[in-house]
Amino acid sequence: MNSPLPLPSNDERRNHERRILKVQAELLITGRPPLAVRTMDISEGGISVLCPTNLPARTECTVRMSLPVPPTGRKLIELRAVVRYSILSSSGGGFQLGMSVPVTDQATSAAIKVYIKN
Repeated sequence: MNSPLPLPSNDERRNHERRILKVQAELLITGRPPLAVRTMDISEGGISVLCPTNLPARTECTVRMSLPVPPTGRKLIELRAVVRYSILSSSGGGFQLGMSVPVTDQATSAAIKVYIKN
């Protein structure tokens, strides 16, 4: 079983450059069926998704998605994440979840950096 993910302190929020990312993704939560979500943005330390379900803060999950990798490729990645906040998005028809991603493997981290910089 995976160990609990650490939560960032308040001074660790938004320390990374973000880039808009609008792709379909799956939100995986232990004991629940996968949820179809749409990503909104990504950084090295977090991701934001539009979700049909309101999830409480501190919910641990995995975001599975295909990340565009320049110039023309895609990389399937899985990010272990912790929900930091959930805001009703009437324009999006769901809840905007802001999630921290405290730990990633080197290959995933490198792919995210390349996406953000290009």
